[in-house]
Amino acid sequence: MGQPLDVFFIIGAILILGFITSLIFERTKFPDVVLLMFVGMLLGPILKVVSIEGPISVLAPYIGTLTLIIILFDGGLNLNLFKVLTSLAKATGFIVLVFSLSVIFLGFSMHLFFGWTYLEGLLLGAVIGGTSCTIVIPIISKLTLNEDSKIVLTLECALTDTTCIIVALALIQIISTGTVNLRDTASGLAGAFSIAAVIAAVFAVFWIGVINKLYIKHVRYSLTLAVVFILYWLVELMRGNGAIAVFVFALLLSNFNELAKRFKVEGEFELDTTLRAFHVEVSFFVRTFFFIFVGLMFDVRALKSEVVIMAGIIFLILLIARILGVVMLSLSDKKISPFAKSILSMMPRGLAAAILALLPLSAGIIIPYFAEIVFSIIILTNLATTFGVFLIERKRSRSV
Repeated sequence: MGQPLDVFFIIGAILILGFITSLIFERTKFPDVVLLMFVGMLLGPILKVVSIEGPISVLAPYIGTLTLIIILFDGGLNLNLFKVLTSLAKATGFIVLVFSLSVIFLGFSMHLFFGWTYLEGLLLGAVIGGTSCTIVIPIISKLTLNEDSKIVLTLECALTDTTCIIVALALIQIISTGTVNLRDTASGLAGAFSIAAVIAAVFAVFWIGVINKLYIKHVRYSLTLAVVFILYWLVELMRGNGAIAVFVFALLLSNFNELAKRFKVEGEFELDTTLRAFHVEVSFFVRTFFFIFVGLMFDVRALKSEVVIMAGIIFLILLIARILGVVMLSLSDKKISPFAKSILSMMPRGLAAAILALLPLSAGIIIPYFAEIVFSIIILTNLATTFGVFLIERKRSRSV
């Protein structure tokens, strides 16, 4: 009986810890992400209280996907659709610029400094070129940012996940076979996003009708979450972007009432406030366990001195690429300019980068310290985000 009871104690303790770290953020502006990840590192690779071997490591992709779905749904529920549409072109330009510069700079730098081939450097850039929604969205929900800045950061992390995956897979194919097909890569990106948007829109129109016409008041959130999971599965099955589909679905659900008024559709389509409130609770539960889980997955043994030095140089290159992108974004939009430092600091890499780090080796491509570098970058970018947000928010709160 002892071991099962211990599990319940651990679950309860983790949830209380999640609340405490969230409270610490509200009081001190020190983000809870790194605190939770550090607890995971203590429990796993440092003190070895929890083993990551066996079932836990097998569950990693599923836990990451579940967290991504829940957090992107949360992100979509809390944004204004019309502001997203007006910010889309500007955000896309920022995303393309930062991602492209990161990939190109690393392609040349890894060859120049460490003797990698250009393609190997480009592959590293593709793997670590995007920010993590599971980390960005929970942080920006608590930051002192205007809505335009939140939209840009949310769209950045939502769009770059798929971009990283498709570009990384294309580069792995080029390195393995020596052939390149830019048309397939471009059409793959466009197809993934368009399939996601169309299917999500159909689901949203159907579901807003269901929850407003049928008596499902007491299980409305549970059924909505069921539809979200089915939507993700269907879009991924059709080779679309499931994450974008979930985001668009939530965005449309949240803004359907305003859409109906603009198109003069009769009826009330306001989303139930209890659904939003319940999702806040679920989001808190999932993200608390996720960040501790990420800490469990870190391999502390990989942090050799040469890897740390390489990772430090790579981090500076990523930072330069982001600075250039933020400068261009600030020049194009004066509303965002006052929050440029906050946007600059939001550069954490997450589970997507960790999973992609293992793909070259599984494809028979051996690049020295590739996975170790990626894991080091995940740590460095999260620390940079944490301390950047802490300093900026503390300074901002004192000036108010």
